[in-house]
This record gives sequence, structure tokens and C-alpha cells, in this order.
Amino acid sequence: MKKNRMQISTLLTLLLCMLLLTACGASAAESEGTDPETPPQESAAAPETEEPSAQQEDVTLEELLGEDYVNYLTETITMQMANRMDKDPEVRYFPIEDNTPLSDYVTIGGTTKFEVDEEGNPVIYFPAGTVTDEANGEQSFRIPKLYQ
Repeated sequence: MKKNRMQISTLLTLLLCMLLLTACGASAAESEGTDPETPPQESAAAPETEEPSAQQEDVTLEELLGEDYVNYLTETITMQMANRMDKDPEVRYFPIEDNTPLSDYVTIGGTTKFEVDEEGNPVIYFPAGTVTDEANGEQSFRIPKLYQ
């Protein structure tokens, strides 16, 4: 009987240790900037020397993201803006700060500037000063491609 209690106690201790290690791992990932809702390769500014590859290949956002691409882009970009503001309180995105639609600041459609990254995901670009202070430069948002 005493041996069973000892085994159960040891098992519970191991289980508790595993839970703590799992929690520490999740905490470490968050502190390193890993956010499961934010695509890991998004960047705050686009490289100025590259030409948009999507426009060279004549690929459209609708072909990459489907018929409802405007709503998908609006929701995804707005979410990324909110995530960036949470991570860096110095950066303020106008649509989030003013609680207004993204469409009040930029038009998303057939003429939206974008390129396709190496994984086939579109990266949307907004000129400096359109969605945040001009000092923050051109803004880019990596959009996860919808697989059909």
C-alpha cells in the first residue's frame, strides 16, 4: 500500500513538472515574439529595392485568395495591425486607434500594391503615412494564402 502511494506521488510530481515545462515553453515563445495569430514572416517595412514579383507574373489577389479577397485582406490586415500595436506601443495604426474601417484609409482591390513571397503568400504594401505615421515608413503585411 505504501509503495503504491509512493508511485502515485512520484507520478503526480512528474506530471506537474511536465505541465510547468510546457507552460514555460509557451511563455518563452511569446517573449521571443512568436504569436500563433500573426504570420511569422510579416515585416513592418518593405525592401525598397525589390520589384513586386506578383505584378511581373500578372497574378491577381483574387486568384491567390479567392472571390472574397477584399474582406479576407481587410480582416487579416486589421488583425495584424492590432497585434503590432500590442507588441509595440510606440506604433499607432490609424484604423485601430480611431476604431474605423481600414477602407477609410486605403483602398483594397485590383490596384493594391503587393508581391508574392517565396512561399506563395501575398505581401500587401501601403505607402508611408496612409495607415500609420509617415515616420514608420511603408507598411507591409504578409497574408496567409488560402488553399482551395
